[in-house]
Amino acid sequence: MAVPRRTKGAQGGKGPVESARSALRLVEIALDLTLAAVLLVAVFIIGGEVVHEIVDGVQSGGVEAALKILDRVLLLFIIAELIYTLRISLARSQLILEPFLIIGLVAVVRRILIATAQVEQWLVAGRDISPLLYELGALAGLVLSLAIALSLARRHGNRASEFEAD
Repeated sequence: MAVPRRTKGAQGGKGPVESARSALRLVEIALDLTLAAVLLVAVFIIGGEVVHEIVDGVQSGGVEAALKILDRVLLLFIIAELIYTLRISLARSQLILEPFLIIGLVAVVRRILIATAQVEQWLVAGRDISPLLYELGALAGLVLSLAIALSLARRHGNRASEFEAD
């Protein structure tokens, strides 16, 4: 004899598992919103620094000022991508891979720019640039790896995720 399963409606309310899921989801949303607020504060602080660097860069000129401005703008782009990723995560209740790969790619390019500027400075100072060349080689491999991963994520990104949250 088969015993009928109870449905949510037959229980007269939420069970402990559903209540725990709802509570954890609310905690997750609160943490995401807090992180977004912190990132927005960082955007305003770094944005003010960029404006200050632009003013100083126009007055002093030079490649170093331009690289510092580019570094800060790329950092702002990384933070903007993180905020976008949080927004998508809140909307879909699912972690998406592609924005993180883009953030990683921008971060690596940012480091390449800084290391390239350091090579020039080290050459002028007469220092050994071998460590920087090894780092640039590793960063080039990382760019290639992230680009391949991004391409694969975009190609196979339309499939339903097995790990999607409720």
